[in-house]
Amino acid sequence: MLKRLTVTILLIIFLASSLPSHSSAKDQDQVALLSLKEGSIRQVLHLIKQDYPNVKIRHRFTETFYGISVAGSLQDLTLLTKIPSVNEMHFVKTYSAHLEESVPFVGANQARKLKDPKGRMVTGEGIKVGIIDTGIDYNHPDLKRNYAGGYDTIDLDKDPMETKQEDLSTFHGTHVAGVIAANGKQKGVAPKAKLYIYRALGPGGYGTTETVIAAIERAVKDRVDILNLSLGNDVNGPDWPTSIALNKVDEKGILAITAAGNSGPALWSVGSPATSSKALSVGASYPPLYFPSILINGKEKIITPMVGTPKWKPNLKFQIVDGGLGEISDLKRVKNKIVLIQRGKITFSDKVKNAQIKGAKGVIVYNNEDGNFAGKVKGEFKIPAATISKKNGEWLKGLINKKKRYIQIDKEKKVDVLASFSSRGPVTGTWQMKPDLVAPGVEIKSTIPGGYLSLQGTSMASPHVAGAAALLKQLHPKWTPNDLKSALVNTATPLYRNKKSLYHAYEQGAGRLNINNALKTETLVYPTSLSLGVTKTNQGNVQKSFRIKIKNTSGAKKQVVLTESNVTKGIQWILPTNLTLPPYSSKLIEIKAMIQTKLLKDGFYDGALSIVTDTEKLRVPFLLLQGEPNFPSVMGFHFGKVKGTNKYKYELYLPSKVEEYKIAVFEAETFRFVSIIDEQKNSKRGIIKKELILSNFPKKGVFKFVIFYKRKQYESAIESYVNVAKTYVEE
Repeated sequence: MLKRLTVTILLIIFLASSLPSHSSAKDQDQVALLSLKEGSIRQVLHLIKQDYPNVKIRHRFTETFYGISVAGSLQDLTLLTKIPSVNEMHFVKTYSAHLEESVPFVGANQARKLKDPKGRMVTGEGIKVGIIDTGIDYNHPDLKRNYAGGYDTIDLDKDPMETKQEDLSTFHGTHVAGVIAANGKQKGVAPKAKLYIYRALGPGGYGTTETVIAAIERAVKDRVDILNLSLGNDVNGPDWPTSIALNKVDEKGILAITAAGNSGPALWSVGSPATSSKALSVGASYPPLYFPSILINGKEKIITPMVGTPKWKPNLKFQIVDGGLGEISDLKRVKNKIVLIQRGKITFSDKVKNAQIKGAKGVIVYNNEDGNFAGKVKGEFKIPAATISKKNGEWLKGLINKKKRYIQIDKEKKVDVLASFSSRGPVTGTWQMKPDLVAPGVEIKSTIPGGYLSLQGTSMASPHVAGAAALLKQLHPKWTPNDLKSALVNTATPLYRNKKSLYHAYEQGAGRLNINNALKTETLVYPTSLSLGVTKTNQGNVQKSFRIKIKNTSGAKKQVVLTESNVTKGIQWILPTNLTLPPYSSKLIEIKAMIQTKLLKDGFYDGALSIVTDTEKLRVPFLLLQGEPNFPSVMGFHFGKVKGTNKYKYELYLPSKVEEYKIAVFEAETFRFVSIIDEQKNSKRGIIKKELILSNFPKKGVFKFVIFYKRKQYESAIESYVNVAKTYVEE
């Protein structure tokens, strides 16, 4: 199984994607978070100043993560772990930023017909929504009335303006803010909500664990009601610092909403902080719209238009040719044809410019690593350009080689279809269902500095839910984060893969956001989903017990009936008979699932329980895994030379114990084997960091690292491309 081990990009179209991949980072001190024992910050700071004068103190954290962040040499930081009050050290990970008709499609306009307890229309008025992202263009005419302040944890000031640096400028946070609360030419979900902006992702849209947690701390101190994080990494673990921080946010009375990620359709691809058990994690689905697509040999593939190029015209037929990497020397006999170009080496702008010079009719750029992506070009272009995944690009290239060279440009309508890029669950270790629900995340038109743009990604889905939460909070000011989450998740509309079968719960959670249903609901159910964990065939009959709470928020008595929505062979639910809930009351009830493991084959089993009253039907999805989980056993790989030494260091994350792993290195261009740099046996779950002395290791160049691992009956590998000349920087 191959999996990209770098950052999970939660926005498909992003300015940084116009740069060639595999760019290097400049040398710098390492940055780490120190988790400390309660009440020991002052003592630890004194010890560091006294004994480690070269270590810089960066931030203190007390709200959602108790500890400090520090910068210094790898040697000094490693010694800090010997201080008795230091529980743990986490080197920081890198995070990056996962339709005009989407807002009414999910039912936001229905809120305008309702009144809050103060008699105001429900528009998010009076609700404070925090956004942790790339900043905001607070001068945008659609946003300036909503902007209420914030902080920049990159530059450490109170000016969270988007990055304006040439080639590294950003617009992601402004787009997210517009989906939530634009109030001008564009209308967001909650157009009168107050926006508190925390710039934690800097030039190019990159930040670290430290800058994100610092932003979370600021949001808590500013007492926001709702917090949106359209960002993430590639670590599917519930114990990563940002996931733990969002659990603490819930305890502070704030509902955190986070994008699930864009690493789908692979299972186990949801990354932190969307793995937080208490946060509301959001995947992406299609609103009703048409997309440009290519049709070849009866197969249709949607393409993602490249920002800055003309629209694709449908019902046209062209010959397609291979254009290599898009350099002038690669583009032979491309006049009046569509050129297929691989991503890398030169910018998207140069690729499209070269093709235009050579007379091409259009450009399709395919990824040079797994997953979907999209791009932006700068300049004046007369030909359209688009992007597709590596898998689809290689499929097209194979057809070209077989001389099946004609494609038709078409358009395809999609609605309530799960986006292929949307990350899937569940979460390793806890087996919790993620995402919790999905929302429109494809071709979402919103604000950017200087105008408007349509983007796609789970980054665009998450703010739909954040805006919906603001509407609910205005309508029900005393509701807790748990109440808001219940109303949003359990009223969602389940999506169907086809006419007969639903998408799995680990793909869509409870379904697609339905604001109208959420605003009308008078019954709340906790928790919003049930994990039946893992069973084995030889266990016989297994009983799982749960306590669920059902709350009547209305002034009328309610009769409640519990049933199983989808009967699953081998799983029998024991549910209470009819319940009566008096006005403004709640009941804690026990339910049981009887699992006949001998009737189940290895794999996932999911369904939902229905909680039905006279006026509403709520769904609580459940998930069971039979057999050994087949998630990737290695994540978050990073390698480099330790600054100022002759040593190298690598880091990786193990979501469970592995019997063995080994790291092999190959030349990136020729795939010639170089060496095996390390082998380990019986490694425990968690973050692994190890220094190596590699006397004959190549000093420079990009190499492919393949990490082979064995866990019980599973043997597999993941790969990562690394510039070995790059000094080791904890990301």
